[in-house]
Amino acid sequence: MNQLLLLTMLVPGAIEVQDGSLLVLKNSNKPVMSWTGSDITHIAIVVRKGGQPWVYEATPAKVRRLPLPTYWQELAELNTRRDPKTSVLLLRPKTSYETAQIATMKRYMDSQLGRRYSIKGYVRNKQSDGIHCAEFASSALARTGRFKFEDAHYSISPAEFYAQVKQRHQPPARLTFKRTVADDSWCSRSWKEWLGVSSWCSWACYESWTFCR
Repeated sequence: MNQLLLLTMLVPGAIEVQDGSLLVLKNSNKPVMSWTGSDITHIAIVVRKGGQPWVYEATPAKVRRLPLPTYWQELAELNTRRDPKTSVLLLRPKTSYETAQIATMKRYMDSQLGRRYSIKGYVRNKQSDGIHCAEFASSALARTGRFKFEDAHYSISPAEFYAQVKQRHQPPARLTFKRTVADDSWCSRSWKEWLGVSSWCSWACYESWTFCR
């Protein structure tokens, strides 16, 4: 069994994140936990652009890209409202990717930005117009030539993805996030929370409608 390196995230830059590293989220989504029977609920990929680490992920409502420090802050803020708390396993490749491999991965992920997030492919085990996190991550890694996934990997879960790739990575570092004191006013925090709920409801309604087509 791989040894877990237990870290507390105090400063976003306190740990180096290599190109092609994976962020494996645990306890981040209760419906995913219930459906898959695993506490591994989300996958994201980190690559550098302009010397800075950026996170790519497929998440409701679409595939997005954001700076890693911003991602850490989002998780810290979300953890003020979550029980159990979300934690992250950082998987760094045992062997650094070649420049061409990273470039191929980036081209694919950039081409997917804005694509609709959907679990329809996962549920029906066939390609759909949307994409979910493990499908997105496996498609990106497959383009490096290091990993072989089934041709139809639309139904791969985050836990299954993790099981398939962890041996090709260093022992995972477990990142935890301390509760931070919010500088925002109550109105600002409430507005952000309602925007989040509204976004999830809009995605869920449209996603449900696509299953009827």
